[in-house]
Amino acid sequence: MLGAVGRDAYGPALLANLERHGVDVSGAAADPGLATGVAVIIVDEPTGQNRIVLSPGANHSLAAARFADPAALGDPLPDLLVMQLEIPLATVLAALRAARAAAVPVLLNPAPAVPLPADAYAGLAHLVVNETEAAILGGLASESVLDDEAGLEAVARDFLSRGVRNVIIAVAAKGLLPAEKAKVVDTTAAGDTFVGRYALDVVASGPAFDIVEAVKKANRAAAKTVERLGAQDSIPWRDEL
Repeated sequence: MLGAVGRDAYGPALLANLERHGVDVSGAAADPGLATGVAVIIVDEPTGQNRIVLSPGANHSLAAARFADPAALGDPLPDLLVMQLEIPLATVLAALRAARAAAVPVLLNPAPAVPLPADAYAGLAHLVVNETEAAILGGLASESVLDDEAGLEAVARDFLSRGVRNVIIAVAAKGLLPAEKAKVVDTTAAGDTFVGRYALDVVASGPAFDIVEAVKKANRAAAKTVERLGAQDSIPWRDEL
């Protein structure tokens, strides 16, 4: 895990929780002068849908200069670099360049979404977006373009033409691959679970990677997540799937 937290009540607790679950957090800085980034999650009980208000805090202290050298990605280099946009965009782009120089494949989940420069897509191994993110990155006038198969295919082909190798557009129950049946309690962390399970398949499968099978497994994991309250605590273990 690469990142930054503060040395308030939240930072050490977050790092300790990751360590308990076997995550190497030696690449996560703890700055005593900063507050840890926090998210306030608002869940609509009838639907389980959520809205998130984010205060980035120490996340925005992660500077682009840190990734001037590909060695900053770790030793040994990772099999896959997974990133989102809760750190500064300049830092994301610097890490993308470092990964490209070191031949490390990247999975980008651009949330919260902002338009990206053209070179962000060049050689990008995996782009995972929801409807809102696809509309922003694709420059769409409306998300309604994604309401049918033709629109989805056109947007996906646009990302492929920019240099992305694998494109996933998550559209909840409207997807071309059937959604898993679930009793929705809280959708928080569903997207994160999807990305995590998909990434696991990318790394485990190697050259035999099958994107359809990976999406099916990721759907199954995310469906288990939405049946539980919470964020990290709602993410299932592999043996539950």
